[in-house]
Amino acid sequence: MKMAIPSVTCGGLLLLVNSLLFSSCQNINPLNDILFPKSTSIPHTPILIEFVDADQPNIVFPKNLTISISGPDKKLVLSDLESKNYKTAGNLLSLVLAPNAQPSASKPITFTVTAQGRHYESRSKTIIVSNFSNRSYTIPMSHRR
Repeated sequence: MKMAIPSVTCGGLLLLVNSLLFSSCQNINPLNDILFPKSTSIPHTPILIEFVDADQPNIVFPKNLTISISGPDKKLVLSDLESKNYKTAGNLLSLVLAPNAQPSASKPITFTVTAQGRHYESRSKTIIVSNFSNRSYTIPMSHRR
């Protein structure tokens, strides 16, 4: 009878530890902090904008720019992650049109991209999209004087 009590106690303790470990693992989600786009299909081709240094276009690339979108069709312009949070990757900005955008020659989508950066003057460029072809633009950034 002395042997039965320790084995039941050890078995109960082992069962308790296993259940605690199992319940604590249920709260671990490796995808918890990853944000996915709202939809996985982007129907329109991206609009790629490259920012270059006006004085040294092939050597220095402006980084950490603050981007804003304005103009009559600004609501139809999204980041490539389909949000209104416009951020550059290095000196590149990738934009897409909203899925409901229908640009045409008679009714083009018009918006203005404005970039501001440390040591650079604010620079704007109006973009007019009349079809779904690939688009790329270069915006030279001038140093503040």
